[in-house]
Amino acid sequence: MRFALNQPNKKATRLRVAFFVTLALTLTGCFGDDKQYALITNQLADNVSVIDVEAGEVIKEITVGDAPAGVAVSTEAARAFVTNPDSRTVSVINLQTLEELRQIKVGAGPVGIVADRRGERVYVADWYENRISVVEPGSGDIIQTIPVGKSPAGMVLDESKQRLYVANRDDNAIAFVDLEKGQVVRSVSVGKSPFGMAITPDGRYIYSVNVQSSNVTVIDTETAEVVTTIPVGEWPYCAVVSPDGSKLYVTNQDDSTLSIIDVKTHQVTNTVAVEDTPEGVDTSADGSLVYVANWGNGTVSVIDAITEKPLNTIKAATGSRAFGEFITTLE
Repeated sequence: MRFALNQPNKKATRLRVAFFVTLALTLTGCFGDDKQYALITNQLADNVSVIDVEAGEVIKEITVGDAPAGVAVSTEAARAFVTNPDSRTVSVINLQTLEELRQIKVGAGPVGIVADRRGERVYVADWYENRISVVEPGSGDIIQTIPVGKSPAGMVLDESKQRLYVANRDDNAIAFVDLEKGQVVRSVSVGKSPFGMAITPDGRYIYSVNVQSSNVTVIDTETAEVVTTIPVGEWPYCAVVSPDGSKLYVTNQDDSTLSIIDVKTHQVTNTVAVEDTPEGVDTSADGSLVYVANWGNGTVSVIDAITEKPLNTIKAATGSRAFGEFITTLE
């Protein structure tokens, strides 16, 4: 049985666990000589679809562990890290060769994952053991465990402050983790069942996506206070802030939509239809494109961030999830 993490109310009967030639021509030259990949975890196919962002097509599928869910990238190390809940492992992927290098054994329920830029530390949220495992990918060792709240899921990392923010779903709270102390120093109450998270480029604000209350909580990281709560679509799941810090994108599973929020006004300015049961969301490096992984039909929606209109739909594999940061740039 697959690892059940979070099931939308209208999708409960579904088995789940908790761009074409014209586009390619349009995008040619947008990304310079750098190569961008979107890494889509396909939880029911046990693999990762690698999308070449400039070409707008899947160029490879990488077999990983069982029921891959979370994904993180380390640009400087040219590595990606994928949580495999049913294998209880983290896959390490070489982004130069697009091959799995190894699997690292972790706890009973690895879900959310983030990595530092150098790929020296990887933080894994353990859904069942209520802790964060700090993994050293080079040795494959768990060098530290940090107790957090109940059912930790999404995370964001602020390296400049050496702080990790963790969404504890069953506590309805966001934990502030001081990485130098190795402990939770604050806990902020949010909406019901926080799951995905996002952070502004300057680290000033974090966003908690509250699945069962269908809203997003905005938290000031300097004061650890809630700024406001933003209503979005039904059963929201993941979020990302645009590279320039102006927009917040939130996927809504039961609406099959993407909410676009003005970061300054905290208002939803547009709602874009995507494919069935959207989950993961990320942007290209320049912010011109938004990618949405759609669990329900195993696709990726590509949206023009300027016009806020869909450009293309790319076929991935069954159970596309991409929970985390899944677009990376290689020089």
